[in-house]
Amino acid sequence: MCPSFRTLVLASALLAAEAAGAESPSQFTNGLGMTFIQVPAGRFSMGSPSDTPGHEPDETLHEVTISNSYYLQQTEVTRRQWLALVDGVPSAFPECGNDCPVDGLKPAWVAWYIKALSEQDPAWDYRLPTEAEWEYAARAGTANAYYTGDCLSGAQANVTGRQVLPGCEPFGRASGPRPVASYPPNPWGFHDMLGNAWELCGDWYGAYPEGAQTDPDGPQDGKYKVLRGGSWHFPAVHARAANRFQARNAIAGFRLVAEPVVRDSQ
Repeated sequence: MCPSFRTLVLASALLAAEAAGAESPSQFTNGLGMTFIQVPAGRFSMGSPSDTPGHEPDETLHEVTISNSYYLQQTEVTRRQWLALVDGVPSAFPECGNDCPVDGLKPAWVAWYIKALSEQDPAWDYRLPTEAEWEYAARAGTANAYYTGDCLSGAQANVTGRQVLPGCEPFGRASGPRPVASYPPNPWGFHDMLGNAWELCGDWYGAYPEGAQTDPDGPQDGKYKVLRGGSWHFPAVHARAANRFQARNAIAGFRLVAEPVVRDSQ
């Protein structure tokens, strides 16, 4: 597969704009139909206060600065996008169709896919988001348990409603994964960051460092990678923006960050 002309033009335009001090494009779509939205640099409170409903001990509240903007995929990677590079059914629920997210993946499989995609599309380097980048984009400028507020409903995300936060209305059990973008996006335009499929981050799971952080990328090593966002199979309390989960089992989906490749002009 060759990178699309559109992808190469967009990457070249982005680099030229940065060199000229102009604004970068707010989003782009690559040759596999993956749309990426630019997330602005900024600062946010990562984790959750210890006295808030649903708080877990590993969600220590701390200030995080994201010093540079980045491009994050608008949706989870779909089966169609996976099968464009990798043979085999990338899910335990093939009947859902190729517009549903991949799931049930091991981190090593995701790493192989990212390497293949970056090789096929040399204008961009692709990677998993850091845990901080993921939460920053999931919150989209909000500070509640969810970007929807203090509660999350079955109409807002593909989650199970048998266990909800205090004061929230319970709802039924989800029946399975749904095609990406079946639910409304968050304020920054990202779909399914809460629910549908767990999303793998690039960080090893570990305790947060003390104090304010700038562009944290987790421990240098560890036993398990971090999962974020909950899934259709898990209750709404696990889809809180601050909730952290260890990738002990192969249950992951993922979305990607795209970085323009800067090449030596000589």
